[in-house]
Amino acid sequence: MRDNNLEIPNEFTALKSSSLDKDKIVEHLEEQKRRSQWIQIACSLMANATVLSSGMGLGFPAITLESLRREDNPLRLDEEQASWFASINTLVCPLGGLLSATILDQLGRRMTLMIINILSITSWSLMYFSSETDFDSMFWQILLSRFLIGVTIGLSSSPAAVYSAEIASPKLRGRMTVLTSMAIAVGILMIYTLGFIFPDDWRIVAGIAAIFCIFTLSLVFFIPESPSWLISRGRIDEGRKALGFIRAIKHNELHTSELLNEEMQRFEDQINSRNNGGNDSLWATLRRPEIYKPLAIINAFFAFQQFSGTFVIVVYAAKFAEEAGTGIDKFLCTVLIGVARVVATIILAYFILDRYGRKPPSIFSGIGMTISMLILAVYSSSSFSEYLPFHSWVSTFYLLAYIVTSTFGFLTIPFTMLPELFPQRVRGITAGLTVCVAYFMSFLAIKSYPSLLQLIGNDMIFLLYGIVSLLGTLFVHFILPETKGKSLQEIENLFKRQTSTSAVKA
Repeated sequence: MRDNNLEIPNEFTALKSSSLDKDKIVEHLEEQKRRSQWIQIACSLMANATVLSSGMGLGFPAITLESLRREDNPLRLDEEQASWFASINTLVCPLGGLLSATILDQLGRRMTLMIINILSITSWSLMYFSSETDFDSMFWQILLSRFLIGVTIGLSSSPAAVYSAEIASPKLRGRMTVLTSMAIAVGILMIYTLGFIFPDDWRIVAGIAAIFCIFTLSLVFFIPESPSWLISRGRIDEGRKALGFIRAIKHNELHTSELLNEEMQRFEDQINSRNNGGNDSLWATLRRPEIYKPLAIINAFFAFQQFSGTFVIVVYAAKFAEEAGTGIDKFLCTVLIGVARVVATIILAYFILDRYGRKPPSIFSGIGMTISMLILAVYSSSSFSEYLPFHSWVSTFYLLAYIVTSTFGFLTIPFTMLPELFPQRVRGITAGLTVCVAYFMSFLAIKSYPSLLQLIGNDMIFLLYGIVSLLGTLFVHFILPETKGKSLQEIENLFKRQTSTSAVKA
């Protein structure tokens, strides 16, 4: 539908007097806006295709541990070796997060995405070609492969989301930043599906993943660098060309378009104002309220994400389904879990996030996770389970309910908010630090799961996850800020104003 109230830039001043010409101008601007939206979406999708490998890496143990732990396997892993295979990637994810903090700002968003794909190809190839005859060689090769995919996961957690946030218009930003979470969910579903098709041949699965990563690497060559990053590095002409491409402005209008000039000036003003106070040390910078406050908030949100079991289910999906007593084929259940997560992410991105913001879906998510885990705890308890009807159906329903509700908030929204909360000048380092802390917590949660299962039993684990989910819900309600509809500059100013207001009240 045509928007006749659309503001007409000054370059069309000579044509404003005629209503017919005005209609043509409005039609031209609407077409330009539509093309720009499709370009933004396409660039973000190609950037986030890189993250699919991270999802596959996270879900890989769920489909391989059964085969690697089988009694008749001559290269069988014992329980301790299996737990390291499942968790070592999360132990080294912080290393990837720290690398991301460095190369994201130094080399740019596009080059970082290329490096991620190259590491993914290397990791999956090493898994595929690992020894089939010598146990020691095989074990260290697959462990090295998991180490590399862990670095890759840490690296990929923020660059695609940061890139999407920087190229997106405010109206599209919410949907586009959630694409990273969607890519992880799709990657997990892909690896679960491959595991269901090839339940006893994880090498074929690894080989297919390596080939797919070659394809995603090729996609990165078709996207422009982030205009914001180019301008921050003093590459003004390149930044103008990249921004003109993203905003669907013709090449001959790059220097005459008022809309483009205004956005370029806004970028430059923001960068100049940041650079004027940008001679502080890293420690002094991190002590600024617009940095340390969102850093504390987002890390707390990630803590509730990790210790409520969201990533444990990803890694131990088959085992978790068995412990929950779902009563259906465990590998089929992993596929159902993957499908539920993808569908929920799509619903979140296109029907919830831009309409309801970040807080309401997260509160709904926390409540749903709490209820689901508490009911699973009751149905898994030996004291109650024999008296409860429809055991397998109820367990299956609430396991999937946990997956869906966690995806609506706790699993995805921390990643969505990660590129929103920090100023551009420190977005790389703060995102990297946050990913570092988040994945270290993920390692603790995943590595401890087998021991906790033996120590306290699955019913108490479900109860523990339910309590953490409840505490996380309270945190979201009382502390988490809402970023819906705000520009990145407005979000930065929000934390500055909180400090100023506190000072005035004092």
